[in-house]
Amino acid sequence: MEAIQLSQIKNGVLWFNNPQASRYFWMPNGYGIKKGEGYYQNVWIFVNQFTVAPTDHFSLGVGMVPLFLFGGTSSPVWVTGKFSIPVTPEKINLGVGILSGTVLGEEGTGFGIAYGLTTFGSRDKNISIGLGYGYTGGEWANTPTISVSSMIRTSNRGYFLTENYYIDSGEESLILISIGGRRIVKKTGIDFGLFMPFKSVMGNFVAIPWLGITAPLGAKKIK
Repeated sequence: MEAIQLSQIKNGVLWFNNPQASRYFWMPNGYGIKKGEGYYQNVWIFVNQFTVAPTDHFSLGVGMVPLFLFGGTSSPVWVTGKFSIPVTPEKINLGVGILSGTVLGEEGTGFGIAYGLTTFGSRDKNISIGLGYGYTGGEWANTPTISVSSMIRTSNRGYFLTENYYIDSGEESLILISIGGRRIVKKTGIDFGLFMPFKSVMGNFVAIPWLGITAPLGAKKIK
């Protein structure tokens, strides 16, 4: 049994606590998952990641794109960790983390990003502003990647999502904008949307569809 608050009843409908408040499409935010919890995320079948929380304020993930299953000779793998730091409960949360990976079967293919972000708002309605430095081939980027993302709950099981990046390589810049949503089906999240890249030199408009699922691992508790 799980105790509920009167604020969770809206127009006679129970709005469960947000079961996937710690991330947008891909980027995490300042909220965390509780010790012993975890989830599995899959994007377009190819991208797979498992994330667990050894403590209340730290989560650890491992991921892979198993191209070898589809005839490929190399496969990207990575590990990721994030510290979640609540400053003002349900108002301001900080997140600091790193993703580090390589491509199996190839040499000199290390990649990753170290980032920090601030999330303003509750688990159901928030905006995150982040700053990160990526690296590849052993060299760090000279300029940071800037991100702005938001999550707004629209119903007891629906969410509006947007995740956006500004990337400057020094030679050219890229703005990546996304818009979409999430539907919770038995605590499994189904994410859908479009990612639209805009380069400094770009001829045609491009929209890349996004489809992913996130399923909880073990008994889910809301922090």
